[in-house]
Amino acid sequence: MTTGGILSIFAHPDDETFGVGGVMAHYAARGMPVTMVCATRGEVGEISPGSEATQETLGAFREQELRDAMAILGVSDVRFLEFRDSGMAGTPENADPRAFINAPADAVVASLVRIIRERRPDAIVTWDESGGYGHPDHVAVHHHATAAFHAAADAASHPNEGDAHATQRLFYTAIPMKEFGRIMEEMRKAGGDIPDVAEDEAQMNSLPRIDPNVVIDVGPHYEDKMRAMLSHKTQISDMDPFMRLPDEIRRGFFGREWFYLAHPGAREGVMLDDLFAPL
Repeated sequence: MTTGGILSIFAHPDDETFGVGGVMAHYAARGMPVTMVCATRGEVGEISPGSEATQETLGAFREQELRDAMAILGVSDVRFLEFRDSGMAGTPENADPRAFINAPADAVVASLVRIIRERRPDAIVTWDESGGYGHPDHVAVHHHATAAFHAAADAASHPNEGDAHATQRLFYTAIPMKEFGRIMEEMRKAGGDIPDVAEDEAQMNSLPRIDPNVVIDVGPHYEDKMRAMLSHKTQISDMDPFMRLPDEIRRGFFGREWFYLAHPGAREGVMLDDLFAPL
C-alpha cells in the first residue's frame, strides 16, 4: 500500500464527512493516499426516524455507513479502533468501562502511533480542542491524536509499534463560529429544528476556539460530500434541517472547509488555501 498522504482521525462515523469530507475527496481525486481512522462505531448515538437500526445493531449500521460514505469520497482505507461510544456529556454511558473516554491514554496513543508509523502520512487531521460542540469523545480524540502525532516521531516512544515517522503537518478542524451561527440562523428562518447542542449558546461559547488559518474550496466535491453525508442514514436524512435549506445556502457552508495548522504553524495573518501550501 502506498504511504504518505492524509490520515484523518475522528471519534464517530459522520464526524468526518461534516468537516473534512470535501478535503478527503479533493486529495483522493488527486491520487493522494487518504486513510480514515474512527475511534468508535457510534454505538450509543441517536437513530433517525425510518432507520432499520436498533440500539443493539446501531454500531454495525454506522460502521457500514462510514464505509459507504468513504467509498463515495474515494477513500478505501477505513479503520476502526476497538473502543465504544461514550455518549454525550453527563449521560450514563460515560461510566461504561468500555467507553472511549475511559480507555487508558497510553493504549489509545499506542494504537494510533502504530497506524501513523504504518501509513507514514504527510498530514494528520483531527478535531480541535473544542470537539466542535464539546462531545467528550471528540475532545478525547483531539488529545490522543495530538499525542500520537508527537509520539510517532520519537523512536524512544512506543518502540514496538514500528519505525518512527515524523508527520509534516498537524491540522485541527476550525469551523468559524460566525459561519456556524449563520447556518443556524438560516435553519431557524426555514422553520427547522436546531440541534440541542447548537441551541445552547452559552455552552458553545464557553468552549475553547481557534481561528482557522486554512480555508479550502471544496465546491467541486460538494455533491459527493452531500451524498456521503446522506450515507449516514441512522444520523441524517433528506428531511434533516441542513438538507432542507436552499441549495445555495448549503453550498456556501459545506462547499468550504476550515482548518487550523497546529504544527509547524503558519505565519500570523496568513490564510492558506491548501493543506500542503508553502509556509
